[in-house]
Amino acid sequence: MPIRALIADDEPLARAAIHQLLASHPDVTVVAEARDGREALRMLKAHAPDLVFLDVQMPEMDAFDVIRVRGPEHMPLVVFVTAFDHFAVRAFEAHSLDYLVKPVTQERLDLALERVRERRTLVEAAELARRFSALLSERAKPAQRILVPAADGELLINAREIDWIEAED
Repeated sequence: MPIRALIADDEPLARAAIHQLLASHPDVTVVAEARDGREALRMLKAHAPDLVFLDVQMPEMDAFDVIRVRGPEHMPLVVFVTAFDHFAVRAFEAHSLDYLVKPVTQERLDLALERVRERRTLVEAAELARRFSALLSERAKPAQRILVPAADGELLINAREIDWIEAED
């Protein structure tokens, strides 16, 4: 499955650098870029990416504001990108998948994308397990059948096939 990514950073050179590093990953497509937190919110809504590279410090709204306004449950996978390492604890408390310190290297970005792929595989496996479990529980339900006496023995009738029941005596 291709990974649809959003790059949100107020620095054009930083956005270009991430875009360039992502070029070596054919399964990643950058669907949008954002220059600030408000634009990141609009791009998240408009493009529904699977992943966002989110700069911690942006004008008006920082990365934590973006997550708070959007709602953590509505965020795609998040990889924080920043020039400062002192936001790392707060970033992981905000459920980020990884934390990249600028300047981002190819090796470090590759490792972050491996984490993204692993998380997506786990999420997909959990969804398949949930669907399989629902299917098994549906199959495990006893069939609704009615045993009806007849002149030549008994009939087993599927309850779904009954339109009308009437009794005398």
